[in-house]
Parts: sequence; structure tokens; C-alpha cells
Amino acid sequence: MDDTVWKLVLKSDDPEKRTLCISEANNCPAGRLIIIDKKTGKKIEIKSVPLIGLVEDIAEKSSGPIWVKGAVQIESADGFKYEIRENQTLCRCGQSKNKPFCNGAHCSCQFYLENY
Repeated sequence: MDDTVWKLVLKSDDPEKRTLCISEANNCPAGRLIIIDKKTGKKIEIKSVPLIGLVEDIAEKSSGPIWVKGAVQIESADGFKYEIRENQTLCRCGQSKNKPFCNGAHCSCQFYLENY
């Protein structure tokens, strides 16, 4: 399929494309893609049960982030509470410039748990 989520947004007046766009955005593990309803201005997020998983990219020999689903509150050690999201990925390699969130640094630093 050649419809990326970015192209689907432009076709969101088509009900089928709109549904696909919402699904694609809500399946972004990092939660970086946010769909906003044009009429209401509110986020469209598919609710999930709380779930925590580990992302592993065996082909790239990279251990990725901790994937947090289901509107879990993330709070920093100093008590700062981040926006509650349905999907978030947390850094586990220690190299992210956007901690506590993952920015993909695990790939460039070759973080792979099998090496430890």
C-alpha cells in the first residue's frame, strides 16, 4: 500500500481512508502520531488496557525501548508528570536525548542485550 499515514491525513474526508489513518496513527508504538478531529479539535485515540512490552529488533541487533500502552501515567524521579498517552516508548539504552522517552538512539549506540 502506498498510502502512508501522512498521505491518509490529506484524504481524511473519505471514511475508509479516515478509519485507516486513525488505525495507523494509533498503532505507532511511540505515540508520536496524534490524530485530531477537525470538527471538535479533540484527540482520537483508541483506548487500550495497560500493557508493558519490550521492543526487540533482531534483524538490526538492537534492543529497543519499553513500550507502554493504555494511558499509563509516566512520572519522572523529580515528580514531573508527563501527558498521559495511549502509546509511549521509554528509553532503555540510556542514550536518548529525549529521556525518559525513546528517540531511536538504541540503533546508533548498538544497544543489544545479547551483548551484555
